[in-house]
Amino acid sequence: VDVVRADSEGGSLELGRLLVGMGHRHMTVLPGPETVPTAVDRVAGFTRALVEEAGLQAPSVLHGAFSIESGHDMTLSAMARVPRPTALFAANNFIAIGVQHALAWLGLDVPDDVAVVGFDDLPQAMVTFPFLTVVAQPAIEMGRRAVAVLLERQANPNGAAQDVVLPTELVVRR
Repeated sequence: VDVVRADSEGGSLELGRLLVGMGHRHMTVLPGPETVPTAVDRVAGFTRALVEEAGLQAPSVLHGAFSIESGHDMTLSAMARVPRPTALFAANNFIAIGVQHALAWLGLDVPDDVAVVGFDDLPQAMVTFPFLTVVAQPAIEMGRRAVAVLLERQANPNGAAQDVVLPTELVVRR
């Protein structure tokens, strides 16, 4: 089938490199469902930064849903582990919001007590200070390209399937 998507693996690799460069050694990934290809790609990219590039231990991975509630629950589980992670990677905005709620409930400060990074970004009008360092997907361009691919499919129904992978952007914040 035709697919238009962001480079989940490459973007997650960048986030992993950033956290390693900041000195983090115990990290947990909260990627959502383990059967979703984007979740799999995000774990793979992040793990590659830690294991293959930095020679560190693989991050802990706690699967759940792409929801605020799941982000909250996964965070409580992550922060109960020994050693406690110094950084969390939330695979989407809903998980990231749940992470922030759980950390506040635990009385932990972001970024002083634990670093949090995410995949996706919010429109400027929805961003509260401070928001997270994220890898942003080119949502508008993804929509444009998806329409173009759909129109091409209508014009040529038997053509080869297209897999369009668009670059992400690392947005470093607090």
